[in-house]
Amino acid sequence: MSRRKKRLIARNPLIRLGKAVFYYLVAVPVLFLITQLFLGLRVRGWRNIKALKGQGFVMACSHNHYFDCVAQGLLLCPRRGIYTSLEATFSWPVVGQLIRLLGAVPVPKNPGKMRGFFQEMAGAVRRGRIVLMYPEGELLPFCRHLREFHDGAFMIAAMAQAPVIPAVVTFRERKGLYRLLKRRPCITITAGEPVYPQHGESLRREAHRLGLAVRDAMEELMEAERPWDEPEHRGNTASAFSGVSAAHPAFDPSADSLPAAEVLPEACPSE
Repeated sequence: MSRRKKRLIARNPLIRLGKAVFYYLVAVPVLFLITQLFLGLRVRGWRNIKALKGQGFVMACSHNHYFDCVAQGLLLCPRRGIYTSLEATFSWPVVGQLIRLLGAVPVPKNPGKMRGFFQEMAGAVRRGRIVLMYPEGELLPFCRHLREFHDGAFMIAAMAQAPVIPAVVTFRERKGLYRLLKRRPCITITAGEPVYPQHGESLRREAHRLGLAVRDAMEELMEAERPWDEPEHRGNTASAFSGVSAAHPAFDPSADSLPAAEVLPEACPSE
């Protein structure tokens, strides 16, 4: 007799209530104070989140700060997102339990489980949840330009027929008291307008189209939010996204179906 598949997202009402209490009464107040005192966090574009009230969506964010996950959580508040993190992180003492309480789910290390992961995330989005993903995959602290994208976030959105909110973390000059409190630049997280999937395309083609459109939107947000920053490093959008196909031949925009375990997901912060 086959074993019942274990869900990544808790459905037990008591477990969900406990996580919500911890998140809103402990995590949010503490992290808000930390980000204000030591990061100088500013949140912009909240109206674009509010416009999707009650709807599920995928948030695709740049991965360029150790606290970009926290910044996303505060941007979404009072709603809660589903964070994705490397499977190995959940085995760490204390940290593993903490990120579970915060609502993180592990990205399967076994490629054979990847299809199930995407299906469950897409199902959560269809039920009105928010899934947080990093298209760039790896963390590169204080990077001021977008890197190559993986397609996992956009595949989830295409499967769920749900919008993608582009978001970027940018850096600004320290001013006032922050000159004394910190050495690094202050940070801003900005959410753009939702990018919607189109009907009629195959999953792969639609994921690729969404990725290109979201990348363009993220580039525009990053450009607008860094007037003092160093010269822009923007490259050709198509060539930057084409790294997915080069590194992962399984991603072929001309293909018509999604094979098992061939779409690379992006892990939320675990570095």
